[in-house]
Amino acid sequence: MHSRSCPRCAGRMARGFVIDATDSARKVSQWVEGEPEKSMWTGVKLKGRKLIDIETFRCERCHLLEAYAPG
Repeated sequence: MHSRSCPRCAGRMARGFVIDATDSARKVSQWVEGEPEKSMWTGVKLKGRKLIDIETFRCERCHLLEAYAPG
């Protein structure tokens, strides 16, 4: 992985992740294509949608977060 510089202050960006927690699991946050559609059983319908894990970087100087959904 190449090093990233903060777009705000040019500080060093450290790679990390944002966690989603439920009653029984913890996982990396994901980007979902399209508009959210409510589901009575699961909160939001996901069937047939593209899901991509989100990569997150935090500036060690100014603490800005940048999130990317590669792929």
